[in-house]
Amino acid sequence: MDWTQTLTIIASIAGIITGYAFLLNKRIDDTNKRIDDLREDLNRRMDRLEQRMDRLEQRMDKLEDEIKEIRMLLYKVLEVPHKEEK
Repeated sequence: MDWTQTLTIIASIAGIITGYAFLLNKRIDDTNKRIDDLREDLNRRMDRLEQRMDRLEQRMDKLEDEIKEIRMLLYKVLEVPHKEEK
């Protein structure tokens, strides 16, 4: 094999490897961008979910207070009067 053929083969192999490396790098960058987009979307959804849960917790607290108040009123209304001793 002649040295010019050897250089041609080495250059061709280097070009092929460079092309594959470029495509692989582009694919990795695209995958990273998709992962970042997914992470942002999940963070937004989690924030909305936390807000909804906070509102639900506040509503539950209000309901508990109202139930306590209703229970107190029922105790007062349904309280059996004591007979007065003479």
